[in-house]
Amino acid sequence: MSGTVPASIETIVNDLQDVSWEQVVFEAVTNSLQANATEINVRFNSSSLEITDKKYIDQLIVEDNGEGFIDDNIQSFQNYRSQLKRDLGCKGIGRFLYLKIFEKVQIESLDKKIDFVINKDIQVSSLASKDQTTKVFFNNPKKQFTVNYDKLEQDLKDHFIAYFRLILGQKEVSINIFENNTLQKTIKSTDIPKFETHPFKIHTHKFTLDYVFNDENIKNYDGFYCAGGRVVVRNSHLEGKKKFNSFKNINILFLLSSSYFDNNVNETRDDLTIMPVRTSEGLFHDLSWRDIHYELANQIKEIAKKHEIDIDEEARISLSKAREEAPYLAYYLTDNENGLDADSLLSKAKKQFEDDKEALRTNNKQALEDFDKIINIVTQAELAEYIFDRQKKIDKLKQLTDTNAIEQEIHNLFMKQHTEDDKEDYRKNSLWLFDDRFMTYDKIFSEAQLNKIFPNLPDIAKRPDILSIISNTYEEDDLTDVVIIELKRPNEDITPAGAEEQLLRYARYINDSRENNKIRIWTYAFLNFNTETEFDLDNKSYNKIPTQGGFPIYYKYHEKPNTIINFIDYKSLAFDADTRNKTFMKILKGSTFSKNKLLD
Repeated sequence: MSGTVPASIETIVNDLQDVSWEQVVFEAVTNSLQANATEINVRFNSSSLEITDKKYIDQLIVEDNGEGFIDDNIQSFQNYRSQLKRDLGCKGIGRFLYLKIFEKVQIESLDKKIDFVINKDIQVSSLASKDQTTKVFFNNPKKQFTVNYDKLEQDLKDHFIAYFRLILGQKEVSINIFENNTLQKTIKSTDIPKFETHPFKIHTHKFTLDYVFNDENIKNYDGFYCAGGRVVVRNSHLEGKKKFNSFKNINILFLLSSSYFDNNVNETRDDLTIMPVRTSEGLFHDLSWRDIHYELANQIKEIAKKHEIDIDEEARISLSKAREEAPYLAYYLTDNENGLDADSLLSKAKKQFEDDKEALRTNNKQALEDFDKIINIVTQAELAEYIFDRQKKIDKLKQLTDTNAIEQEIHNLFMKQHTEDDKEDYRKNSLWLFDDRFMTYDKIFSEAQLNKIFPNLPDIAKRPDILSIISNTYEEDDLTDVVIIELKRPNEDITPAGAEEQLLRYARYINDSRENNKIRIWTYAFLNFNTETEFDLDNKSYNKIPTQGGFPIYYKYHEKPNTIINFIDYKSLAFDADTRNKTFMKILKGSTFSKNKLLD
């Protein structure tokens, strides 16, 4: 909770989270730059005698030729007990980062020495002689760390690129990095990429956009809002509703300046007093962040076009692709203002869909502004999702039957092995692949042990791949219908004889175990057909039903076990399921609407 309270150094430091030694360097260099320094030395000292590129650091010293700690600076530094914002994300707490990484900090500047430790008040004393440089000593690291100087060089360039752009042509700043007095790197403020300048207006207010577009040398792209010739706030540091959402795959580093910002900066010059959304226009055309970001987006689109990138067109293509991949999410895929790619759009839409479903499941009307509207949308989308998922299963079946798939892969596509269900949960099986009638059942088992369901069966009764009980009761004596399915590996060398033998045994075992009330048993065997398969089944006087998918369905009634065995080819099965699902898919994809008619 944000508020203001008097706080001790120890409390403030303990409240800080996830501070790195690099942040200490950034903060110290920032202070030097704010003191108008032009020469900054960052010294890492190590007492290690090992000959290695990665020595543990014992001390960090940052020195500069800036204006130093004048009386006002010292008073501000000491004023930590005054009203300090508890929101530790704000500026003004930088010096407390020091004590998160180091036990003790000492500052020597002009004729003053300042000692800064976690469990004591800040001590200020006088130096014997006046020094024209400011030195900050960071002593006794709390955790060991080493320095990658190439990475630190790049990080410093990225961190201060906006400041370097603003002072370009006014002065030159050098940042020198040493290890034990040996120079490792030098960074100059002039070593920045070339910025382009793009002026524009929002109502009567003039803005200047300085930018670098798609530069491979820049690692961290960000936006900077500037007033009075200095950076006020980074875009990445703004609150959610104030932040500009960058376009996907568009890398632009920008500085946005305006006299409007000059007139709307707070007293500490670390934020802009601009509302997220404009409540009224006013006489002077007051702007909100929404107004600024809307026009900023338009300007970036124009810049991208100069680089032969049409953000709106690519956004439209990505949105169209996302809708085609998941038409059931159409309600959640209405626009693409940020130019996201199809995968990002789908991820965002799926999350919103799941959030809405969860709110409906928990009956959380407060989480949904329009509960009745959302429940209609979600139920329609869930039905569409089911049809869409059916098509994915069909495509998977086609793929498996075209390869040397193992029996387990085929089995799990229809229903996961060693599972059961008595709630008609359409998510737990795909028996509709055989026939939509199979979606209605009382209990279904995958690889169930028959003698556990029918205790009177002989011990030799094996487990069928899938067994479905269709009845108004689970009582064995009152059962009326049982469906038994045997799935064979889609290999043309497998003959129907083995499957027929198994199915006849299953049916016979069940009905022989019952003295009365014989059960109707529907048995199915699925395998890959060839001409020899047809010959074998025809030789056994199987009847056939032609299909549009190739091989016919072969069936025959067997009197003794009281069952009809059906032999079905996997490819014919996939074709039939695809045909049944095709109309739904056309509706989902909008194919039933003629584009020409819509244009008329």
